[in-house]
Amino acid sequence: MQQAILTEVQYHVLAREIVRKLENRFRIVPLNSLKDPRYRLKGPVLISVESTEDQVIASLDDVEAFAHAATEFEAIEALCEEIIQLFEDLGSSRESLGPLPRKWLLYLEEIIECR
Repeated sequence: MQQAILTEVQYHVLAREIVRKLENRFRIVPLNSLKDPRYRLKGPVLISVESTEDQVIASLDDVEAFAHAATEFEAIEALCEEIIQLFEDLGSSRESLGPLPRKWLLYLEEIIECR
């Protein structure tokens, strides 16, 4: 016969605590601007923000772009710069892109508008 290690109440308390701890380390947040007057996002873009003990990592997984810094603000600023750099680099070498970078460029063209 199998014996439960936790009661039903203890299980739910533990589950809530695990979720709460994860929420403090990992969040999905909307990015509304690239913070560059040359470009405008056509709408909010969801990015990941993950906090570790000594740094914050911001990422746009759709194009495998990421940046890290000491604070969330700095990591998001650096991610914006990374996204712009990727957009410009891919756009300037459009004809020689492989399948994956071509998909990234198409995605970036869907979300970014040049002013």
